[in-house]
Amino acid sequence: MPDFREFLGTSQTLVLPYFGGTRVDAADRRWRIEGDLAPGWWRFRTERRSAIATDPARPEGLASLPRVRGHWVDGWIATDGRLVARIALPPDDEPAPFSRASARRWYSGDLVLDSLDFEDEPELAARRALEERRPLGDVKGVVPSLRLAFGIALGGMLARSSGIVASVRELVPRAIDIAEYGGDAVTTWFRELEVERERAAAEARQRAEQLRIETAAGSAREMPRRRDPVVAADDALDHAGARMLSCQRIERGAMLDVTYEVDGVRIISRVHAETLKVLDPGVCLAGEHGVLTLDAMPSVIREAIEESHLNITRRA
Repeated sequence: MPDFREFLGTSQTLVLPYFGGTRVDAADRRWRIEGDLAPGWWRFRTERRSAIATDPARPEGLASLPRVRGHWVDGWIATDGRLVARIALPPDDEPAPFSRASARRWYSGDLVLDSLDFEDEPELAARRALEERRPLGDVKGVVPSLRLAFGIALGGMLARSSGIVASVRELVPRAIDIAEYGGDAVTTWFRELEVERERAAAEARQRAEQLRIETAAGSAREMPRRRDPVVAADDALDHAGARMLSCQRIERGAMLDVTYEVDGVRIISRVHAETLKVLDPGVCLAGEHGVLTLDAMPSVIREAIEESHLNITRRA
């Protein structure tokens, strides 16, 4: 008799971090998860292509992973004067702003917080300046990562007081100027953000209404996808290096609201369920979304980040 055990795969137990979505990663492969699961460390029983969480676990296997150091700010680590990385599994207790932090990069590319290090006078002085809502001024010994983290924190505070939502990624390109000049560096930019977002929202409403008209007339026939649209959306994002976090069917199943993560940024895009054509990208894209499908969105978002043009209109 043939032995089918090799075909079915050997079951094993692994401790892995779950960051959300439909998959978990180990060093050499990945599995689809079964059931609803909260992000965190879990003990999984793996069976061929699936991983079943059995119970919560303590972190394992971090010591050999690449280390990332920098300064903590709003769930991210500023690693130098221009780069940030999101901590995918933050600690239960939020670290103080500008804490020196060390993280490990998991096989999926996500960062897991490893430790918090001792602080010196520059971190304490920056914290006092943030409490007083003033620029760094003549604070001595401020390294580039601390300056970037301070500008992000102060920029977020100024945005909230102006009634505007600005994410870490949106603030990064202006953070150094904010650290130097305070509110004078962003007053005009805040107004520009709002104008762009209002324009993008109006365009999205027009596209959604057009789809309703086409559907009612029976003319929405573009490149139908012959399988479950939620699975298709998940696979499209996964192949593009993004992670789908949730998907909601709306308009009687004609549209999907897809929440996903690209390089630490969470976006909600509205797409046509059959074709995955983008109706509302969730970011300002100057009209480019008219010819995009969901699988192209991650690269477009990365381009917006690289060119300092990211402006998020829908947030998770």
